[in-house]
Amino acid sequence: MQRAYLVLMVAGCGFRSPGGSPDLPVPDGGVPDMRSFGATELRAGALVDMTVDGPRSSLTPNAYTYGGLVAHGLRDAKLWARGDTAWTDLAGVTATGAGLWCGEHIVDKARLDYLGVTGTSKMTLWLEGEVWLDGKSTDMFHVNGDDVAFVEIAAPGSMAYLPVAENATAPVPAQVAMNGAGWYPIRVGFSNEGGAYDFLFTRSVSGSDVAWTRDRLRARAGELGGMLRTVFGQQILAGGLTLSASQIAPQVPHFEENDLLHTSLQSPPQGAPADDDDWSARYLGQVYITKPGTYTLQIDSDDGNRARLGDRRGAQHWRRDDGVGTNDATTRVSAELVVGWNDLIVDYNQFFGGSNLRVRIQGPDFPSLIEIPRDQLRPVEPADDRLALGVDEADHPVPDNGGMNNPGIATMTVTGYSGDAVGVETVDSIELTYEVSSPHWDQIKVDLESPSSLGTRVMIRDHDNGPNPPGTDDRIVQFTIPAGTTSGVGALLGGTANGDWKLRVYDDVNMGGGSTLKSARLTLHTKGGPDKLARMASWTSQIIDAQTPVFAIDRVTWNERTPAGAKVAVHVRTCQQSDCSGADWPDPIARGAAFNVPRARYLQLRVDMTSNGTLEPELGGLAIVFRRDP
Repeated sequence: MQRAYLVLMVAGCGFRSPGGSPDLPVPDGGVPDMRSFGATELRAGALVDMTVDGPRSSLTPNAYTYGGLVAHGLRDAKLWARGDTAWTDLAGVTATGAGLWCGEHIVDKARLDYLGVTGTSKMTLWLEGEVWLDGKSTDMFHVNGDDVAFVEIAAPGSMAYLPVAENATAPVPAQVAMNGAGWYPIRVGFSNEGGAYDFLFTRSVSGSDVAWTRDRLRARAGELGGMLRTVFGQQILAGGLTLSASQIAPQVPHFEENDLLHTSLQSPPQGAPADDDDWSARYLGQVYITKPGTYTLQIDSDDGNRARLGDRRGAQHWRRDDGVGTNDATTRVSAELVVGWNDLIVDYNQFFGGSNLRVRIQGPDFPSLIEIPRDQLRPVEPADDRLALGVDEADHPVPDNGGMNNPGIATMTVTGYSGDAVGVETVDSIELTYEVSSPHWDQIKVDLESPSSLGTRVMIRDHDNGPNPPGTDDRIVQFTIPAGTTSGVGALLGGTANGDWKLRVYDDVNMGGGSTLKSARLTLHTKGGPDKLARMASWTSQIIDAQTPVFAIDRVTWNERTPAGAKVAVHVRTCQQSDCSGADWPDPIARGAAFNVPRARYLQLRVDMTSNGTLEPELGGLAIVFRRDP
């Protein structure tokens, strides 16, 4: 193994302020010409925080899923070698699988099924997304790859990547200009020829390596189709990703780039126990609607399920250890959906026996119940139902008659967004699973405490009546605090997610022997935090060479969707130079209007968008008709 060290500082970029626009009568004559912009032409332009929606040949601001980078895998192929790490080598390559890389160390013989790499050590992996950097003058990255790994990074809002490091035979420092705190686009490549493999990408804090955490990673998921399926090795989404040496199995996030969904789940997905029991999964994303109106989402499953469509929710048998027969748990959720992207979540719980899940939708776009087509899905998370996880799998003794001041304490560290330029993430509801071994459950109490020195400590379990039934010393308990709870345990809602949550288990009755707190897993459903969408985005076309001077625009046409808090502006300029250097951008134009332009051979368009961070504008059907000299 070899490790490369680098110091990162990245320079910023921006675009020009608009210039003036001539306001003169449009002359007659000339040769008419036209250009239209489909998905191919849009992708050929310069994108700044903008996504090309291929199925609709449209532009929208980048949309994000947090907690990881998009990771693609390619089985049985090594694309890169030392000294030859061009990102263009990916052109024409079809990945064999995709998922979220959440900061984990990929070690030899690790299961990479979720990335489409199975049964081989010859592979190529590539990661794309953005990382949050604090703007310090010396942000340190560490990258290790066997055979080869490299990192490229761009300034916030830019796609102009700079090479940062390639692993070599000795540490390699590298410095580039830093442009303050923000989200920096990043891409990381790794290739292995065969034999043992090892990939690690970390950052440095005060000289010590630390893994990338949930609050510092986000994936640009807008151009992916399908849903993000995350599998948890416990029921009721009881999770917690640990990157330390404690060997806690992480949840496994995989992009299901298919229709949603009809599956028997005969083979348990990666991340579930091999015996196909005691696991759960979340499918998250958005569905694209072309006709507004009432839509109904129907979930049929064995065992429990829970669903969200738009702002409506429903559930059937969403409790731990609640089993049903084949497709006996049916949830129907109806919601008014708008044109554009609407939030969608399907949660599945597996307890015992069969494992079947079917998801269908009906409404103006879908006259009968059908699985949702892939082209109308994208794996972008709802901003008001993110999952923040914490786990403690260590044994903690619970002394006999220790009382509330001498409990066994499980500490579940949650990496939440704490307001560092991205908004505070607050707790909307809580799902907790804990395991205690005790010969006298009738003497056990349990408190849950929120983070900070002024954390709120609330009793969530009082004594049970009577002694234990035979054989029940070891119990797994699931506890839920629903959204909207205002009294009692509701005091744990509404605060920040970030920090150490503590589960305190204590015995306050003399005699009976000691107990053990064996496990605690916390799932926080949160709202707030960072934006789901880029608030400012732009697209600039390739320069059009009209061959002869352009002197008039007959019309520029497009379709736009601008929900509340969103704007779209289209600009046109002509240029004397083939690279349009020095040419100002005039004010935005009116759709369909005719106007004259300074006579010049070269022509270029730009689209600017703003959003409120949640509801996205969209522009499609872009075309320009202009006149030029013969």
